[in-house]
Amino acid sequence: MQLRSPSRNFKEQKVVSVTRKDQVYTILRQAIISSQLSPGETIRKELVAAQLGVSRTPVSDAINRLADEGLVEIYPQTGTFVARLWLDKIETAQFVRVALETAAIRRTAERATPETIARFRQNLERQRKAADKQDFEQFYELDEALHDLICDAAGLVGLREIASKERSQIDRVRRLLLHYETRMIETLAEHEAIISAIADKDPDKAAKTMEAHIAQMGKMLLHLRNKRPELFGS
Repeated sequence: MQLRSPSRNFKEQKVVSVTRKDQVYTILRQAIISSQLSPGETIRKELVAAQLGVSRTPVSDAINRLADEGLVEIYPQTGTFVARLWLDKIETAQFVRVALETAAIRRTAERATPETIARFRQNLERQRKAADKQDFEQFYELDEALHDLICDAAGLVGLREIASKERSQIDRVRRLLLHYETRMIETLAEHEAIISAIADKDPDKAAKTMEAHIAQMGKMLLHLRNKRPELFGS
């Protein structure tokens, strides 16, 4: 399994907005999710601050937020490291994700408008184009955007943000798995089934297809651990 580098390396990005701590957090989180910063890698605050053009304070704030999400591990007197993948944490995150996203998609299927369905299908069309080009980064971004659109369509304030935070442990695995030869095409087919169920206004079918889609990642996780054991904690 070969990984492709994202189009923008986090070391080449500079923070220019007044919301520096939020931007640093976003840049570092994306670097971890995309494996630019690999599981187990040391994070040196002074180096990150210099690379991003900020002081150490927003870097420290960002690292603390990432530690709260389980993406970073801080050991006093030792250092700060990108968290390895832990099967028990991923299993818990999977459980929460199934509960949250199946409930969300039920509401979405009940209340989806033609305009909402059109947005879903536009996203799917862009996914097809990304899959045809084997553009893993673009496909992943569209995959994530589709799940966000489904949460938004449920009509619950703040649901997207809650779902995004709960996906933190899963997102790194999802991105890694897309690089398997057939996973991107399989994911696209699963997304098409999900949107079809929403368009049919069938909450039960929508929830069932979403649960099957999420469960598929769990089935591939053990294979990933056998292939890339250095990514996992033990």
